[in-house]
Amino acid sequence: VFVMAEQREEIRKRMLEKLEHHVLDLRDFKTRQEVQRKLRQIRIEQEQGISPDIKDESIKEYLERWYKNPNLRPSSIDSRRVNIKRVSPLIGGKELKSLRASDIQFVYEELAKTLSSSSVMQVHSMLRKALGDAMKEGLIVSNPMKRVTQTPKVVRREMTYLNQEEVVALLKVEGQWKPLWALLVGTGLRLGEALGLQWKNIDEKSGTLKINRSLKKVTGLGLIYQNPKTEKSRRSIFMPTAVSKALSKHRVGQSEHRLKLGPDWINEDLVFPNEWGGPLEPGRINRALKKSLINAGIEKHFRVHDLRHTAASLALLKGIPGKVVQEMLGHSHYSTTMDIYSHVDPGMHIEASEKMNEVLEG
Repeated sequence: VFVMAEQREEIRKRMLEKLEHHVLDLRDFKTRQEVQRKLRQIRIEQEQGISPDIKDESIKEYLERWYKNPNLRPSSIDSRRVNIKRVSPLIGGKELKSLRASDIQFVYEELAKTLSSSSVMQVHSMLRKALGDAMKEGLIVSNPMKRVTQTPKVVRREMTYLNQEEVVALLKVEGQWKPLWALLVGTGLRLGEALGLQWKNIDEKSGTLKINRSLKKVTGLGLIYQNPKTEKSRRSIFMPTAVSKALSKHRVGQSEHRLKLGPDWINEDLVFPNEWGGPLEPGRINRALKKSLINAGIEKHFRVHDLRHTAASLALLKGIPGKVVQEMLGHSHYSTTMDIYSHVDPGMHIEASEKMNEVLEG
């Protein structure tokens, strides 16, 4: 009753296999009524998604075994671990084969009391994948996730970005971080992509840079480099002239610093390394940006990731096509870019209404 139509035939075959298995044990029953009662019990349990021959593995035991997939990126494994830690205190002790849609709904409601909507959505995505894999593995007969009626929705927070005047003011602040701010605003790179960038991937003649890895901080592993999550994230970007000039000047300064350190310099060819040439701790960047904004006279609660929002917002406001902005940002889907940035400025809608008015009035 509870499974999708295309799964019913497969479930029916599984039920017959289980029933045949139990027929082999008929000698354990004294009367025909006991056999019929046992078969009815098996049928009811299977309709409810319970397989009598599946071992009694708890949800926590299954998830702890499931999340360590060697084919995943380290950051993806770490994300699974974090979300399992959120779920386990709530339903970890339940048997996997006995999990109900109401249990999953309970998890969402409890987590929503303390976590953001995006964090609850991450838990939802993790459970959906985990239970889907459990279904394929034959650990559950039907997926209770398919019967959850109220799945989490992400409530997008109000977009924060710098206007053109604020960008100019920020880039007038001299210091070691100016080239990084110019790169992030001028290209829309993710911070991890910028911190993993190497000089060999910057072509000054063509004015392009290639993104083929990012720097991430992963629990238990520290700072690591990893490949882009999607093919769209692996991309080439044309740099604005101002960004090229800022990086060229930065390269000269870095070379001078490298000569001073001599053999103590760690040569990883990084564009933005730490003082010794190794990978830069991402947590330092938000603190540095806060100081730069204060020095620029900008009073906003602002994160480094908001520089990426700034790049996309100003690009769209300047009339750059959304498809180009999508490729610049490395979004997998055009709809993702438009969903995030379509309401970035009311002026865009006012201009659209004025243009449509010209059409209507001839």
